[in-house]
Amino acid sequence: MSSPVAMGERLAASAAASARRSAGPPRSPLPGPPPGPIAQSVAIGFRSVYLAAGLLALLWLSGNIREIAPDAQAVVRRFGSIVRTQQSGLLLAWPRPLEEVQILPGPQQQLSQDVGALEPPTQQSQALIGPSAGGGGLPADESAYLTGDGNVVLLSATLIYRIDDPIAYALSQRHVAAGLQRLFRASAVHVTAGRDLNQFLVVNNPAAAGSGRVTALRAEIRDRLLEDINGRLQELVRAGAPLGVHVERVDMTAWLPPQAKSAFDQVLVAAQSADREVAEARTDAERRRQGAAQLGEQLVASAQARAQELVSDAGVDTAGIVALEREETPMTRKSLLLQQYRGRISQIMQRVGAVTLVDPKSGARFVMAGNRASPLSAPAAAPAPAANQAPGSQP
Repeated sequence: MSSPVAMGERLAASAAASARRSAGPPRSPLPGPPPGPIAQSVAIGFRSVYLAAGLLALLWLSGNIREIAPDAQAVVRRFGSIVRTQQSGLLLAWPRPLEEVQILPGPQQQLSQDVGALEPPTQQSQALIGPSAGGGGLPADESAYLTGDGNVVLLSATLIYRIDDPIAYALSQRHVAAGLQRLFRASAVHVTAGRDLNQFLVVNNPAAAGSGRVTALRAEIRDRLLEDINGRLQELVRAGAPLGVHVERVDMTAWLPPQAKSAFDQVLVAAQSADREVAEARTDAERRRQGAAQLGEQLVASAQARAQELVSDAGVDTAGIVALEREETPMTRKSLLLQQYRGRISQIMQRVGAVTLVDPKSGARFVMAGNRASPLSAPAAAPAPAANQAPGSQP
């Protein structure tokens, strides 16, 4: 209940109001005293608070109005649920916490993901890879894989990818890095199991490392890895767990384990030494072959010259006989033979020292002296028969 004082005040106020209405229009009141400094300070403070509140409200309302760069894209969440995406340009969204804007790389921007190293599961694996990661010229993120020919190769890879589904990427962004690493390892196990070591590293024939065939094999392995990784990403999409990315390129480097590298280096040194010795032997054989060919050519040339000389001598020796044969006729045959006989006997007699003539019928003999004294002739030879001696008589 209201107090009597309050009731009195209300009655007095109503009476005053009735009196003013009966008295006519009110007259302008007299100006009151100006406000004090405290009142002015309070008024200025309230005005400043109102102005600051207005500015803060304006900033809050325009907090999600922003420009999206050409190489970026935005995902808009309303109360935690994705409502839309927007590419480059001006973005208009409700302020937080009504809507939140997540900026992602654009679909044309390429991102990189290094594949980390797997922890060796056993001590044998640790001994195979090496005691210290990153030592001996090896990177710190290499992992061991078994090839189809029973060898081990260390692979270090970097995946180059882009975002093709921003909504899926925004939902699974925390799992993209781990998912890409798992996909690469699964694809690498599948690909290396169907290849031999020489398709990753040229260990048997280092001279062919820069050939076009080896380069084509490296490109084929990278393409096969890329195809397998993207195929597994599509399987995740069909399973309802997309990552929202597409791998564009695989940069991969292959290494040999330290122990295998030392063994292959020794084999390489031995192979190079054997190749050097084979090359020296081939050089020596070629030098000997050239010397034998040169000697053979000299012998053939000498034999041909000797043959030509013999042919010439034979031609000279037979020239008279050939001429005689050409001049021979049935009428002149005996006279030509007699002439040749006498000419040859004369030449023979000029060369011999003595001639012993024996008659085949009677056995008589006599010695005819020549131009030179014969060492075989007797010192006291029988005198030549007289001109009138008979051919069959003794001297």
